[in-house]
Amino acid sequence: MKIEIEENQFIEFDERARLFFYGPNQKVAHELVRSLKRFANKKALNDLEELVYGENGIEIYRENQRLNAKNIDFYFLQDNLSLYQEVSFDKKSLMTDFLSVLTENVAVTQELEAVKNHLLKIELLFNDEFRQVSNNISSNLTALSFGDLLKNHLFLSYAAENHDFPLEMMDANEFVDEYLALLSKKLEHQPKESWIILVNPTSFLMTEKIQDLLEGLSVLTEKTGLLKTLVISQNALDLVYCREDIPSTVVLTDENCQMPDFDHFRKSIENHYPTTFTATDDALIENFYEIVSNIGSKSRVAGKSYQNMLLLKVLNVILGFETPEFSCNFDELSELERLYLNS
Repeated sequence: MKIEIEENQFIEFDERARLFFYGPNQKVAHELVRSLKRFANKKALNDLEELVYGENGIEIYRENQRLNAKNIDFYFLQDNLSLYQEVSFDKKSLMTDFLSVLTENVAVTQELEAVKNHLLKIELLFNDEFRQVSNNISSNLTALSFGDLLKNHLFLSYAAENHDFPLEMMDANEFVDEYLALLSKKLEHQPKESWIILVNPTSFLMTEKIQDLLEGLSVLTEKTGLLKTLVISQNALDLVYCREDIPSTVVLTDENCQMPDFDHFRKSIENHYPTTFTATDDALIENFYEIVSNIGSKSRVAGKSYQNMLLLKVLNVILGFETPEFSCNFDELSELERLYLNS
């Protein structure tokens, strides 16, 4: 897959159901989010935007076939407001889609018709009273439509701690379950390829809720086959990762690098490691995500274990990056490891 971030400049990666974009190059991360947002806008570029992206507009390719934004729904989660808007009665929100479907609900339609009949009875009572003062004045009550009901008579609240709170008073962490349920309903009622773009989620969600959100999205992906999730963050999220996450990780540096499948990944590390590499698969995965945001970085690295410093240098060597200055406890290193880090 290729996503254009400026005219004829692309981020390229193998498409997977879930992708992590981590690393020190925040300029590229910003450009990636910017391109996705503008592409999701589904409108022609203005003159200034054409200077950035060219006359052909933003180009995204899947296996050399250009994608049409009209065939994809995009959902950006980047702060409290973006999550709140999806669960509130906001224009084009997941909640609005869910409520709109209720026009097809037989029970709702019957009750709304009953309300209309009651309004007609009230109108007749009003007119009976008007006859006491005038033979010329009469009343006409406006019929209540489903749209009127939602627009003028609907107020959403959130029940917590034995109280009902306005939705806008709640923290984004409270809405993760509702967001997943509404998204599931949307995909069920309107099956369409959908991309979830999760940007720096630690700025507005707790680690536990991020894990819940990603697990819920994975379930929906397996269930529908319609969902793609892109996580874009400078620092790796504190999650429980597995072997399949390694090739789903793209490191954003001066040169963007997608990790290979896990077996190839481990074999490459073993071949370049200064001593016999004995870490378990689980330990390797955990250590990798502890240093992934430092790969290709030119900034001094500190606060890492000596094993992680060795792993960082090995990966930088494999990927062709220079290893920045670092600090670690050399007393814990073997002679070969010390020589390797100082080389």
